[in-house]
Amino acid sequence: MANKETFYNMGFRITYPEVFEDTKGQVSPMEIGDGGDGILLTMFSYMAISQEDLKAFGQKSESGELSEEDKLKIGDVMGSLLVVIGVSDKLSLKEIAEKMKMQDASEDSFIEVGRYKDIVYYAIIDHNNDASFIKVMEPRFAEEFPTLQSALIEALKKAEYIGPQIAGATLVGKTLHFETQDIEGNQIKSEDLFSKHAITMLNIWATWCGPCKKELEELGKMHRRLEAKNAAIVGICDDSKEKMEECKALIDKNNLSYLNVLPYEGMEELEVESLPTTFFVNQEGKILIPPIIGVPGDISDYEKTIDSLLNQESTDDSPSISDEKTEETNLCHVLVVEEDGSPITGATVQFCSDTTCRMAKTDANGTASFKAEEGPYTVHIQNVPEGYEKKEEEFAVSPNLDDIKIILKKA
Repeated sequence: MANKETFYNMGFRITYPEVFEDTKGQVSPMEIGDGGDGILLTMFSYMAISQEDLKAFGQKSESGELSEEDKLKIGDVMGSLLVVIGVSDKLSLKEIAEKMKMQDASEDSFIEVGRYKDIVYYAIIDHNNDASFIKVMEPRFAEEFPTLQSALIEALKKAEYIGPQIAGATLVGKTLHFETQDIEGNQIKSEDLFSKHAITMLNIWATWCGPCKKELEELGKMHRRLEAKNAAIVGICDDSKEKMEECKALIDKNNLSYLNVLPYEGMEELEVESLPTTFFVNQEGKILIPPIIGVPGDISDYEKTIDSLLNQESTDDSPSISDEKTEETNLCHVLVVEEDGSPITGATVQFCSDTTCRMAKTDANGTASFKAEEGPYTVHIQNVPEGYEKKEEEFAVSPNLDDIKIILKKA
């Protein structure tokens, strides 16, 4: 596991203890975020199996040789190490247990580990399930399990709690400038890379990353479609300096016609913690929206995002409006004002669907406008101008894309 990890949907950043650097079993966090019940949830799973045995099962699965007996074995060795939740501090432990359908849980199952404003974070131990799980483990894993659990709880108590946010949102608007080489050793400048297309999808991957490798073939097919749309994909093979031959082999295997380059000096500016991570930039190299982290549930979401951004690039992103609704359809206007109705210029508004988020700053009329297709959206204020209080509230956009008014208070 990485030494540090940020759980953006949950709103905390953790530094893992040393005992997590070389575990006998396999620890995997799964961040769920808000499942719709107002409870932020992350599960740390534990597999009582060695890395070598897990790899062998993976190879059997890929070749179609995984038997029903193998599947049962995997189910037996998989369980929960710890559950972490974030919830309103107005709820009692009894109310939380009822929401989570854990009415039989004792109060000592809930360990407070941190707070952010009105959110309190708990680590939850299910004593009965843990005891049952440990009984079926081999001794080496049974001995490790409670040690890892205790160490994780202590790390959570020392974690930085930052409140729920969208990963990479602060990078939107940043312009990338770098020099590097492609995998053949040719010098590459970012200005030359991005200037060739209206939108470039920058996909950061690695040879060791299973999800990365699985999506490469589809990305290759998508790139060939994008060539007709004034868009392109550029890959950054994150471990290409150490594993150049493996990187080239994967590019050849998946028939990738798009350019792949080496990591550039200063790439930590992208704050990449998980792979794959994918950015979308314009011809100037400006990051347009928060990155997509991981492989989307539907690989076509990449192309849908690019199509949406191409549409925005060909229109005025922030048209001004009068008090009456503009005649243009599929446009949502967000008006940000003071309590007396005076418009606020320079507030950063975020407009999000289930798959992407876009940002725009309010103009002289206090308005940010977003062109959108039919679908569910939410709006919130990402950054407020100096002199105003932050606005944490999130607003649902009506199906008709009706105008939204947001009032900011002076600090």
